[in-house]
Amino acid sequence: MVIFIFSALIGSLNVVLFSAYQIAAFNFTSAAASVAIWFYFQFSRNLKAASWLVVAAILFNLGAFMLAAKGAAYSIIWLTVLPPLAFFLLGRLAGSWVTAIAFVVTLSLLVFFQSQLPTLKFSTGAILNIAEVFIILWLVFRFYEGSRQAAFQELKRLSVIDKLTGIHNRSRLDDLLESHIHLAARTSLPLVVILIDIDHFKQVNDRYGHLRGDAVLQQVATALKSRVRITDELGRWGGEEFLLLCPDTSLQEGTQLAESLRQYIAGNINIDGEALTLSFGLTEVRQQISANEAIRQADEALYAAKDSGRNRVMVFLQDSKI
Repeated sequence: MVIFIFSALIGSLNVVLFSAYQIAAFNFTSAAASVAIWFYFQFSRNLKAASWLVVAAILFNLGAFMLAAKGAAYSIIWLTVLPPLAFFLLGRLAGSWVTAIAFVVTLSLLVFFQSQLPTLKFSTGAILNIAEVFIILWLVFRFYEGSRQAAFQELKRLSVIDKLTGIHNRSRLDDLLESHIHLAARTSLPLVVILIDIDHFKQVNDRYGHLRGDAVLQQVATALKSRVRITDELGRWGGEEFLLLCPDTSLQEGTQLAESLRQYIAGNINIDGEALTLSFGLTEVRQQISANEAIRQADEALYAAKDSGRNRVMVFLQDSKI
């Protein structure tokens, strides 16, 4: 709607102040096109197509304006609005191509029709200056869009990564759990959900301090990540708990994996000579259930492991108590 208001205002000024009816007609056409594109987007919700339509409308309006102004210098300067709009609407790659092509076409036409243009307005030096401005604008906005996309990707990465351990965070695990449960229900391939808890972790914090506790969390996360399979999803569920999702894995295979992880941690990580141990609670998902139910089952098995003395693997049994 900003384009509609701007185009309608400029068109009105061209009529009232300059009696430039031809140029005003292009402005009003642009205003009408912006409204049509807005309605198209509201109906289709296709942002990519709407963005291309907006850029096409801008290019048409700029081209028509320069043609009506017979290439006067004041018309060429309006091309400087293209880079920010093209890069913002189309992204770095498409924005680069659209802006570069528009600039090259404009400069080529200026050179080709130079003899027909006022020499005082378009000397060779003037055209070179215009070329320099175009190149600088193109480079600046290309760099800006590249930096913005890189920052966005980094922000996106950080939003799904646990800052302390570098593995999936709770939010990402919630999404992955929902997705894998749907996949298991649709394909009938089993999914094993494993909750992992560091035994007596509170004692580590109380005895050695939270910085040492953080180091232990990092060490456990690194060790677990190095031992799970490439298809498994590991993340920090919260506090000293981790969640491991094992798609296309039977309960027996999941139990063997958990047992191997338990033995590896107990045999390779210690605190002042005392072995660090983990407790594991497993459940198998083969049908559509809620994510909360899957976690409840794994959590019930985990508490059974703790109640049985910790440092062990326990399985949730669907038809009987543990």
